[in-house]
Amino acid sequence: MSTAPSSGNVRLAPVLLIALVALGGLKAAGLWVSVAGAAAAEAPLKRADVATPAADRLSESLSARGAALDARAAELDTREKMLEAAEARIDAAAKALEAEKNVIALTNAGRARLRDDELSALSSAYERMKARDAARIFEILDDDILLPVASGMRTQALAGVLAEMSAERAKALTIALANREIAAPVAAGVQP
Repeated sequence: MSTAPSSGNVRLAPVLLIALVALGGLKAAGLWVSVAGAAAAEAPLKRADVATPAADRLSESLSARGAALDARAAELDTREKMLEAAEARIDAAAKALEAEKNVIALTNAGRARLRDDELSALSSAYERMKARDAARIFEILDDDILLPVASGMRTQALAGVLAEMSAERAKALTIALANREIAAPVAAGVQP
């Protein structure tokens, strides 16, 4: 019989020894990490207690920058309020302008209606006149008055007046009336 140690016992001992050393090392490292962490946590507190010129300058710079940002924010608020007030004035001016535009449109419509009524009355007056007398006046009237008056007359009355007018003036009035009738639908968007 041999007294040599068995191979299983020899191998287990070094493994246990290595495990114990590793465990001890880890514990020591863990202890070192906790001590280092506590020291690092206390270090900034100790540094804050001790004021340095660089820290003072940095603090002053940050304070100045904060004050500048607050002033800028106040300025922006003031500008925003000024813009809102300007917007309100512009809206009020636009509404006033729109109201004035409506008044002008109504006034122009009233004037146009009044002018149409006056031209209609003139047309009726020329219809009641003798054709020869109306033709004599038509010969000397300007076209801007003659055309609306003649176009407002009944066809039969206008025919009698045209017959009494000179051929040239009757031709010019007929062409002007025909062009006016053609231009009116085109102006309204209707093709003749």
